[in-house]
Amino acid sequence: MADPLGSVEKIVKVALMIKEAVDKVRKNKECREIRKRVVRVSALLTRLQETQMTKDPATSSALKELEETLTVAHELVTACQRKNVLMSRFCTAGDLAEQLREVKQDISDLMVDGIFATNVNTTILLTHIQLGACTPPQKVSLLAYVLHNNPC
Repeated sequence: MADPLGSVEKIVKVALMIKEAVDKVRKNKECREIRKRVVRVSALLTRLQETQMTKDPATSSALKELEETLTVAHELVTACQRKNVLMSRFCTAGDLAEQLREVKQDISDLMVDGIFATNVNTTILLTHIQLGACTPPQKVSLLAYVLHNNPC
């Protein structure tokens, strides 16, 4: 199984690299949109890292795929920085623009997968609590119990 916490840290690191690379490019609309999206994803994943949801196989799988996609996004954004795009491995500026659009869509798709996995986990957890399968102790708040001590 993938290391979900490691994936989150790698995603945050790659997101920062993308942000810095796009700050140098600035002219390319697709790069700016990717930057905006990865900054948002990075901030949200940092919050998600505080929960146990990243340990779920479906969530950790989505995180691993997102990490790989962001690595490709970073390569593409870095290609935008190069003065001679024709010399890069991305062939032409038109191809590069299309690849940027595709990677942006891939990031969106993976975000949807992550949202779905998180919602399924939350539904399962709440169903267990509702059915009494996992009863929190009386002196601990329900939120603290769910986030830190829930065996479900």
